[in-house]
Amino acid sequence: MKTIPSEDLKLFHFDQRNKLIFILCTAILWILALVIYLTPNFNHWFLANFNILRTNYLFANLCYYFTTLTLSFIATPISLLYLASFKFNKLKPYRVVLLLSVMTLAIGIPIVDLIKYYGVVPRPWVLYPDINSIYYPGGHSFPSGHAFQAFAGTLPLIICFLTNDETFKRNLKKTVLAIILLVFAISLSLSRLIAGVHFPTDVLFGIGLAIIMMVIVIGALQYLLKTGKLNLQNEKWYALIFLALITIDICFL
Repeated sequence: MKTIPSEDLKLFHFDQRNKLIFILCTAILWILALVIYLTPNFNHWFLANFNILRTNYLFANLCYYFTTLTLSFIATPISLLYLASFKFNKLKPYRVVLLLSVMTLAIGIPIVDLIKYYGVVPRPWVLYPDINSIYYPGGHSFPSGHAFQAFAGTLPLIICFLTNDETFKRNLKKTVLAIILLVFAISLSLSRLIAGVHFPTDVLFGIGLAIIMMVIVIGALQYLLKTGKLNLQNEKWYALIFLALITIDICFL
């Protein structure tokens, strides 16, 4: 059987300079989270500012449905798009980018849950009974899984849509799509604060974790593509493994 070169699978241009920039972004987010954590009563003060807004029936319901339902628009649709990219020609150029999103989510979600399990940071209404959260999810607070998934799932696509290299050409439509995805990720992350179910430190750390996880997975994919260990012949095995992992994540974590 003829060997198909891995060069037929393309990822967007992402060199060492890009990696350092995104690592710096993570460092800034984590330092800011640490500063907020060490600032007396800042987390409580921030969430308490939304107490009156949470008493508005219409706003509370809109916020509740947005923050609880929009999470389902990340992992599952991205996984389905990745599967569809094996069949539909328009999606094929984005297959490795979608794999990047799937891998970042599949690997990162269990890490988030492990941090939650061992971190044991109580939810806002447990630490501060005067915080009138819109609803009361189980589990611990740190870090925000919603913020992590929002950026882990969308950031690879945002970067791809804004890239202008030999493989991917930026245009107005892609730029608009990138902005929509970024607004979606930021809005979902902020909704966790407005709903009163996470502290600012949880959200900032979750976003930073998504960024650093994506950079690590990009490095791994670049190595696999360069060495030919990820190619058109064995790509479906990678798809099977990581789609199985993300299915487990969605169903059980």
